[in-house]
Amino acid sequence: MHSPGNPGSTGSVLRRRRSKIAVDTALLVGFLTEFITREGPDYGVHSWVGILLVPVIALHLLGNAAWIRRVTARGRTDREFALAVLNAVLGLLTAVCIVTGFPIWLEWSDAGAWPITHTITGFLCIILMFMHLWRNRSRIGQLAAVR
Repeated sequence: MHSPGNPGSTGSVLRRRRSKIAVDTALLVGFLTEFITREGPDYGVHSWVGILLVPVIALHLLGNAAWIRRVTARGRTDREFALAVLNAVLGLLTAVCIVTGFPIWLEWSDAGAWPITHTITGFLCIILMFMHLWRNRSRIGQLAAVR
């Protein structure tokens, strides 16, 4: 039976769905904004969007915790293991990209390994993000479907 306090109630499911759409949309907009603003003219936008992506990524991971636990527990036997590996690589590269952005933003170094690593991981993140979206296209379609 669906009731307002029941986690499976229609209202609860709709709220979770809206939250998931909001978080995922914020992630997409954030990643694209990061890519578009990488060459300036205002690096402040690029820097702040990168910082703001950290809690959005955390919310995305929390929202998908059950999926992460399931695939991790099953390992290679899970049909979505390849997607989990893609997600892990994307997560690692995103973390490296954000961490290497701090020394650049704080002007600790404008030459050397920080900017090169930041640029390479940033480009790889964009590529992997689109691969992630492609691999999740059926989920995205279900989430976006009007009900």
